This record gives sequence, C-alpha cells and structure tokens, in this order.
Amino acid sequence: MKRFGIMLTAALAALTGGAGAQTFPTRPVTVVVPYTPGAGGDFVARKLAPEMARVLGQPVVVENRVGASGTIGTSGVAKAPPDGHTLLSTADTITMLPYLYKSVTFSPSKDFAPVAMVATGTWALAVTPSLPAHSLAELVELAKKRPGGLSYASPGLGTPHYFLMELFKQTARIDMLHVPYKGMSGLVTDLIGGQVQAALLSLNVALPHVAAGKLRLVAVIADHRSPLAPAIPTLQEAGYANFPFAPWIGLLAPAGTPRPVVERLHRAVGQALASAEIRESLHQQGLEVALSSPEELGTRIRADMERWKSLVERSGVEPE
Repeated sequence: MKRFGIMLTAALAALTGGAGAQTFPTRPVTVVVPYTPGAGGDFVARKLAPEMARVLGQPVVVENRVGASGTIGTSGVAKAPPDGHTLLSTADTITMLPYLYKSVTFSPSKDFAPVAMVATGTWALAVTPSLPAHSLAELVELAKKRPGGLSYASPGLGTPHYFLMELFKQTARIDMLHVPYKGMSGLVTDLIGGQVQAALLSLNVALPHVAAGKLRLVAVIADHRSPLAPAIPTLQEAGYANFPFAPWIGLLAPAGTPRPVVERLHRAVGQALASAEIRESLHQQGLEVALSSPEELGTRIRADMERWKSLVERSGVEPE
C-alpha cells in the first residue's frame, strides 16, 4: 500500500507539472555570466533577462563572476542549490575547460542541467588584404609554397582560436607560424597591418573591417553559411569535414534541478526569443537564434566535450 501511495503521488506530480513548477520562482533569478561585460554570453543574458522576468514574474538579475578563464563563475553555479534560481549563461568553450585546467572540478555534462541553447555564432577565417589569397584554396596553396613563411595570430595557447587553427593546419597539411597575443584588439590591429597574415575572428568582429576593405574572409566555421556573409563558404564546403565546432551560447542550471522547473525556464527563454527586437539585436552581433530543447543541448555538450578532448590531446598542450 505504501508503495502504491508513492507511485500515485509521483504520477499526480507528473500530471500537474510538479509542485516546483507551480511555485517557481519564489525570488529573483540570478543568471551568472563567467565572462567580462560585453562578451557573447553577457550580451545574450542581458537581452533575455527583462523578457524572462516578465514571463516568470520575478526579477532576472545578470551577474558577472569573472576569473580563471571562466571557471570561477561556472563552478559557483555547479555548486548552487538546484532550484532554478541560479543559472549559467555560458558559451561552447565550457566544454573544453576540463581538458585545459587541472583545477576544474566540474563536469559540463554531469554537473549541470541543460535549459536551452539560445544562439549560435560563426568563426571567420580572415586574412590581411595584402596577402595574395582570395579563397581558402589559394591560402592553402600559398602556405604550401612558403612553409613556415606565413603566420596566424590567436589570443594565446589554450584558446579555441589556437586549437582550431592547429587542427586546420594538420588537416590541410600546411605549416604556419603561431603568434600569440594577450587580447583581440592588438591581434586585429596587426592583422590589418599585415604583421600577421591570418586569424580566426568572431564574424561580428571581422565584418566591419571587411566592409572597410581592411580584412578579407576566406571561410567560416559554422553549421551553415552565415546570412551576414552568404558568399563565404564554410570549411566543410571547402572539403574540411572535421570542423563541427560552431560556437554557441546557452543557459544551464545546476544538476538536479527539477524537470518541471527546467521546462518553465525553457518556456521563458522561448518566449523571450520570440521578440523581434531581441532576435534583431542578436543578429546585429553576428548571432543566430537557435533555441534547442534541454535534451538537444545536453547532446551537443557531450559531443563537443569529445571533440575538444581529442583536439587538445592531439595538440600536445598540457593542462595547466
């Protein structure tokens, strides 16, 4: 009889959406951004927050907790109470952190409950206009003629820019010198000036310089061609099929968050993304709305973790 009562209670909870969904949220929801203000995850969170607050009936507060390459804010959310009141606005780079830093104590696939992928972005392979390469094939051909004579810039070892360019070098069988920078501003300045010949940039960073004739794009890394640069082929189209590394931004909750609460948060995200103003704002930042189910985001996280693990191991970079 006792077992029957437990089963009946569980069945009723499933039918009604659970008590958690009916009462959630009971206080303001905090969205933690483990990056500096203005970064992609921060921009998306601040755009979603007002509309999500309207839907949820409680304030949604965005809080930047930066440091240690995003691990401080991320680990804080992993340890937060799993009640839906603390969320993480993160980028795909969360899936590479366990393979880069020994201090990482969280698992992106086990310590979080996916809520929704919100948007996808695009990497752009840009070259300085002085380089006589107007396509990816021409860049590869030039690099093969001048082994080690061309250079590419990145924001440093351990960044996606570095690993993806190293993967491209291996796949294309070319030799290019890596020039690390401490930030993107100096990198872009030197790329425009021709001190380095190539770099991976976010599409929204590259496009203003392309429009001004200061940079040239030869390929993008994305699931498909970007509507912001429809003439530029993806690396997959150019024959490099092992580049399923399109960047994304999503919302996660701590593992153990009740399913009804996750579903309510997912609905709030979906209603926010229905706003034409929000969609246009993301578009202007080079982002495409890509609302996923929690399950789809979980699958993407696991797949990306496997890809980054393999890539980091092949690179020979030792975790810090």
